[in-house]
Amino acid sequence: MAISESDWKKFKVLRELALERFHRRVLADAKSISEKETLSPANRYRTLYRLVIGRDKDIVDIFGHYSRSWAFSSLALMVAFDLLTDDELAVLSEKALDAISYAVRQSHEIEWVELPPSQN
Repeated sequence: MAISESDWKKFKVLRELALERFHRRVLADAKSISEKETLSPANRYRTLYRLVIGRDKDIVDIFGHYSRSWAFSSLALMVAFDLLTDDELAVLSEKALDAISYAVRQSHEIEWVELPPSQN
């Protein structure tokens, strides 16, 4: 299903907002990881590494297809990653909202690595 011209213009603005929010969240997670003094430096490094690798995949999935034919899929992923609020999405047409109504917001938390000291 193709996105209308009006929704495409709104999509471009929403995409930039979501991308900025995505970057801020990754940076906040990286800060939390680096400041978690209860983990060894090796475990913090491993956790940070996994975060960056995982988020690199996520950013490609969500934002890598910048075309009208992928707009609804991208919007649905933005919702799934909780990158846009319902108020922000409300600018879209009913058709666009229906096209992404299957998307469910999901929690994307840090996966902490805690190896025993002998493996650090």
